[in-house]
Amino acid sequence: FDRESIPATAAKAEGFVPKGWKIEEQIKGDVTADGVSDVLLKLIEDKPKKDDEFVDRNRVLVIAVADGNGGFRNAAVADKLLQCTSCGGAFYGVVDAPANVSIEKGVIVVNQDHGSRWVSDITFKFRYDEQPNMFILIGFDYSTRDRAEASVVSESINYLTGKRIATNSKGKKTTATIAKKRWSIEEVDSEEFESAAAKRLGVD
Repeated sequence: FDRESIPATAAKAEGFVPKGWKIEEQIKGDVTADGVSDVLLKLIEDKPKKDDEFVDRNRVLVIAVADGNGGFRNAAVADKLLQCTSCGGAFYGVVDAPANVSIEKGVIVVNQDHGSRWVSDITFKFRYDEQPNMFILIGFDYSTRDRAEASVVSESINYLTGKRIATNSKGKKTTATIAKKRWSIEEVDSEEFESAAAKRLGVD
């Protein structure tokens, strides 16, 4: 994806949609804590398809922040965060895999799942940080379950406190301290985060 195809500003949120893409969903809410509603644009490749045809399409998340004058500015473009429509595995088959985006108390929440016998569920949480003017990763939750044996392993990381809680298939929890690293929403690659979590939990 060419991030440069997204303009720096636009009179309307729709102005951030580049050629070859369309809006899959718009999520409105205040994500900069200034009392003005912003817009999250979940973009999807504009590829034509028939009802009985499955077409793989990528997704991109654009954060359009209100500029105070009725328009918007491009605050972030995350092109490695949302899973593609064919990334659901056997669990979704020919149905488009979901990439759920919401705003909860000013926090951007991204949740998606996929798999076959083992189904992984991943949630990212981002909060605006005014000092570097970026949306920073504050939380990451990962779980994977064996549908055949009904066993689940998971981990939850709070990047503000530097704590990681892991739960094994028997329900035993362990807590560890991690480095308080700061990732911007544009840096986060969901596949890399999932792979690293699976390796830590011994299910890769």
